[in-house]
Amino acid sequence: MSLEDSQKRSSNQKTVEAVFELMSSARSSEAGPYLAEDLYFELPYGPGAKAVEARGKSSFLEMNAKTWPAFRHFALNIIEIHEMLDPDKLILEYRSEGEIISTGKPYNNRYIGIFGFENGLIREWHEFHNPDVPAEAFKKD
Repeated sequence: MSLEDSQKRSSNQKTVEAVFELMSSARSSEAGPYLAEDLYFELPYGPGAKAVEARGKSSFLEMNAKTWPAFRHFALNIIEIHEMLDPDKLILEYRSEGEIISTGKPYNNRYIGIFGFENGLIREWHEFHNPDVPAEAFKKD
């Protein structure tokens, strides 16, 4: 691995960590500087088992602006980072801890995220999680 590749991986990892920190402190609206204008976000198993996509930075930020008010608190914690041969690709394992305001239920999930970067910005984000967790957390008893 070249020094340049190592530095690029480290920088990309710090970019994801910064975005997760903003999301974990109810400041996801400030994530724009870390995202490519043509960002593609995919959540294949979204609400109601339907895929969710956001094409473009503004679409992703709008989606987040609608999502986070449902949570009393929310945090993302990285468990493990898997480097790829391409220094502009990372696979992350992470967890969420949160609470849904409308139900008072916990929201604790596990994720696999596949990230692609361009010029130090997140350009692709494919997120896989257990879709049963949000279904249960948002379900009113």
